[in-house]
Amino acid sequence: MGKAIWEVEDEYFKLEPLTKEMIKKAEEKLKIKLPQSYITILNEQNGGSIKFNSYPTDVPTSWADDHINVDHILGIGPKDSIVQSEEIIKEWDMPEGLILFNGDGHTWVAFDYRTVSSDPSIIYVDNEDDMIIKIADTFDEFLERLYTEEPEPFDDDDDFQMKEYSKKDLEALIQQDNVEEISDALSYLSQFESDVSWVSKQFLQLSNHPNDYIRNEIANLVWSFLTYRLDDETIQDFIEIFKNDSDMDVRMYAEMISEKLNYSYEDLKRDLNFDTQVSFSYQDHIYHINKHSNQWHISDYELDFQSFSTTEELLKQGKLEGKSLKEIWDHVKIL
Repeated sequence: MGKAIWEVEDEYFKLEPLTKEMIKKAEEKLKIKLPQSYITILNEQNGGSIKFNSYPTDVPTSWADDHINVDHILGIGPKDSIVQSEEIIKEWDMPEGLILFNGDGHTWVAFDYRTVSSDPSIIYVDNEDDMIIKIADTFDEFLERLYTEEPEPFDDDDDFQMKEYSKKDLEALIQQDNVEEISDALSYLSQFESDVSWVSKQFLQLSNHPNDYIRNEIANLVWSFLTYRLDDETIQDFIEIFKNDSDMDVRMYAEMISEKLNYSYEDLKRDLNFDTQVSFSYQDHIYHINKHSNQWHISDYELDFQSFSTTEELLKQGKLEGKSLKEIWDHVKIL
């Protein structure tokens, strides 16, 4: 490929560096030969977000009339990788022989190994519309045709502003079963309502809603905004509900929330080695660890601001409430 592909500042889906042993194990497990162009880009970075967001199609799809969304490529590793393809295919009742390297559950982009064991074509799968179409003869062609779809410009007078909702507003919407506006109200209240106990009760009530979109929204908002604010018993209630949901995406959030709860000091050290920002709550206060201007910082963006030359210095010398990060880590909650 003649253009750089990886969005190096984004850590999402990025795995540990690829090795020949990892490639060998993946090919043996999947019983196929991976395209060399795929291996080449993984040697640069093992999966992650890409600098593009679209791929052209000759037929309309659920995304658009002339393209699909492609903003990441999965790498090879124990999770969030192509190695999980067989399990996902069974879960979504897709044809055997597909190796999934981009997708969100409802739609996927995949290597098509249904009739070959090497040199696969590339297909797009839409499970909601029951659509499978070939979009490229080779992975090289797929890489070359990726592009960025620019968002349509909008008038400054129409700038988006989040509509405000009260407790009574949400309760009324629930009575009306107004799905679209319930979602908007949930998003607002999860971020701005101080009565977390009341919010959690509404979310628990709606977590068994028959509409998949509402349940997905509940799971996403709990993971995004509420995990660190809820008491241990309530968050475990949510995990159990999400874990037993009929929708795969909701069940995925149960795992993601559990990962936040079990985020260890060793996980912190690992992520700092990958220059990943880490935000957490300690003693009801929000802190951020990040890197900029060639230095590492612990800050609350208000009063506390500590700077260090290296991650080693940060871990040894950084103090919150007079204690090191290692000393407090069992008592922090990841945002």
